[in-house]
Amino acid sequence: MRSTAIWLLIVSLLLAGVLACEEEDENIGEGGIFDSPTSVAVHWPYAYVTNANFDLSSGKDGHLSVVDLRLALQRRDQAVVRTVETDPYLSKIVLNAEGSVAYVAERRHNTVLLFDLTDPARPDLLDLDDSEDGSQGITVGRQPFGLTLTPAEDRLLVACLSSGVISVVDLIAQQLTKNIALSSGVNDIKIDPAGRYAYVTNKMAPGITMIDVETGNYAAAFDTGLSFSLTAYDNRGLDFTPDGDRLFVAARNPGALLMVDATKLPLYPEDAVLRLLPTDLGPSAVKVTPDGGEVWVTNFVSNTVFAYDTDNGDLVGVMRVGAGPNDIAMFADPIDPDHYYALTVNFNSHNLTLLDVRSKEVIWAIP
Repeated sequence: MRSTAIWLLIVSLLLAGVLACEEEDENIGEGGIFDSPTSVAVHWPYAYVTNANFDLSSGKDGHLSVVDLRLALQRRDQAVVRTVETDPYLSKIVLNAEGSVAYVAERRHNTVLLFDLTDPARPDLLDLDDSEDGSQGITVGRQPFGLTLTPAEDRLLVACLSSGVISVVDLIAQQLTKNIALSSGVNDIKIDPAGRYAYVTNKMAPGITMIDVETGNYAAAFDTGLSFSLTAYDNRGLDFTPDGDRLFVAARNPGALLMVDATKLPLYPEDAVLRLLPTDLGPSAVKVTPDGGEVWVTNFVSNTVFAYDTDNGDLVGVMRVGAGPNDIAMFADPIDPDHYYALTVNFNSHNLTLLDVRSKEVIWAIP
């Protein structure tokens, strides 16, 4: 059952006259409204979804979808208000704090694309080299995937799957400044809340690598202490509690969420892993709620999302979403800031699911 906060938001929007006047898009699924969606980022009232189009359908383009969350609470069939064509094989997306710029990893040409969000409903794909055909981004290592901004937002760190490097991009100069060599399979990257270290996961090796954010240099690598039994292998998404004390990492082998005491790192890694929280098959993306009370993980193979208490690791919710959920974002209700919603992008069913964090219920899916 939908919460009172949702209905209050709907009523306020109706009174404001925020109604859609477009016709429903009948092109849904692969090659339609979403096409192999890979990542999502939210800056109220819009969500931005990257679409990879891995089968190269629909003119062989990828695209960025813009979802108006206000309309979604009224008419989900009219919530996608714009698409911006790009090259295919898009990966992760991150926004700066004020929501004025989006950075998107584009694997086909080994670049990071920049979108101007001055008009948030109409992203403008920037061309950084108009001497070349198409819209040119910033060249980085091979197959960029995970992205994270430094606290000052002057640099972007990019995990590049194929070349096994962390590319450091100077966002003032809009160019690559260095590549930090790690190993093939580097997947996701996240800076701790203190802004001291960037933590890097790897799809092809156990352990987590730490990068010094200030210098941009390799700082340390720590084993989770479990790789001797082939656990904690194929690590994917990761996230911190707001205080930085707890780190959670999705490990596909054996299918667990690692609960880590980040205060032990990097000095005492042997004491850092507190628990392995069992998941469904294929844990992928990890997101801690803004208040730090819960951590959510998407299970790509099982088509579910699990929610846990960040303090004791207890499972507090199980939700079924679309097929292949591989990223998740959260945002607060504009009327009740303590009430959160989660969005998952579902790669295999080519859709988007909205969940109520408080009630642990699915609100809707597009399409």
